[in-house]
Amino acid sequence: MNAELKVVKPYEILSEKDRTKKIIQWIRFWDTKIRNRFPFLTKHQDTIGLGITLGSASLMILFAGLYISGQIPFWLCIASNAIFASFLHEIEHDLIHNLYFKGNSKIQNFMFWVVWLFRANTVNPWFRREIHLLHHKVSGNKEDVEERMIGNGMAFGLRRLFTMIDGNMALILQGRNVGKDAYSYLRKITAPRIIGPYREIFFILWYLFLMLNTFYFLNLITGLPFGKLTFLNPAFSVLNTIAVVYLVPNWIRQTSIQIVSSNMHYYGDVPNVYNQTQVLNSWLVLPFHLFCFNFGATHGIHHFVVNQPFYLRQLTSFYVLPAMKRYGIRFNDFKSMLRGNSKNRIENLSEFPKSVDFKPQT
Repeated sequence: MNAELKVVKPYEILSEKDRTKKIIQWIRFWDTKIRNRFPFLTKHQDTIGLGITLGSASLMILFAGLYISGQIPFWLCIASNAIFASFLHEIEHDLIHNLYFKGNSKIQNFMFWVVWLFRANTVNPWFRREIHLLHHKVSGNKEDVEERMIGNGMAFGLRRLFTMIDGNMALILQGRNVGKDAYSYLRKITAPRIIGPYREIFFILWYLFLMLNTFYFLNLITGLPFGKLTFLNPAFSVLNTIAVVYLVPNWIRQTSIQIVSSNMHYYGDVPNVYNQTQVLNSWLVLPFHLFCFNFGATHGIHHFVVNQPFYLRQLTSFYVLPAMKRYGIRFNDFKSMLRGNSKNRIENLSEFPKSVDFKPQT
C-alpha cells in the first residue's frame, strides 16, 4: 500500500511563534523604510492626526451645507459623509492607542469629543478605549466584549444580522451573555459607558426616521387609507434632512465596519496573535471597505504591530500582505462565517477553550 505523502508548505516549517516574529519584522521594516523616505510622517504625526480630525469634521459640515442648499444630490452627501466619518473612526482608534499628542490629555480629549459627536451612534471613546484594549488582550475569547457585541462568534442567521447592523439590538441579543462572560474585566473599567444624551438622541431620531418613512410608504402603496398626511410634511422635511447629512451616513459607516470586523476576527480557537485575524481583501468586500477605510485588508496588520497610524498601515499593506500570505495568514476565509468565525472546523463552539491567557506579541 502506498503511503500518502503530506505536502509541507514552506511556512509550516516554522512555529507560529516564529511566523509571528517574521511578520512583525516585515511590518516594522516597511514602516521604518516609509518613515525614513517621508520623515514628515513621523515629525508631524500629531499635526496630521489633528488635521484629519478637523478636516473630516469640517467636510461633513460642508457637504451637509451643500445638500441643504440644493447644490448636491442626497446620495452624494450620504456617501461623502460616511467616508469622512470613517476617517474619524480611524482617528479614534489611533487615539485609543495613544498615537497622537501622547501625554497631552487636553488635546486628546478634544479630539475624542470631535470624533464622537460626529459619530454619535457609537459608545463614547473613553469607554471604548477600555474595551478595545481588552480586545487586544483576549481577542477571540469569550471575554472579548468589543467583537462579541457586534456579532463575532455568533451563528450565521438573522440574530447575528440584527446584532451587526443595530447597536441596541446587539445590546438586547448579546448584552447579558457578554456582560456575564466578561464581568471580571468589565468591573475594572472606570470610564462611564454613558456620557450625556448624545447616543440616545441619535437613536431616537434614527428610529423615528425609520418608522415615519415606513408608515408613509405603506400608506402610499395601500391607497392612502390615512389620507395624504400633509400635516406631517414639515416633520418629514426636517427629519429626512437630518437623516441624509448625519443619520444614514453614520449607520452605513458603522454597519460596514461591524460586518467586516466581526467576520475577519476568528473566535473560539485563538491561542495567540497569529490566529486572531484573517485578511479580507476580496472584491466582494469592496462596498463595505469604501466606508471603513479598507479595514478588512489592513486590520490584521494592526494586531501584529499596534503603533502605526491608520494611513501608514495602509501604505505598508502593499508590501506586508504578501508576506502575511507567505507565512500562512488566511485570506478571504468566507467559510468561517458559517462556522461562527471558527478558524478550524469544529461544529460545537462549546468544545473550544473558554479563555486563553496570552500576551499580544506586538
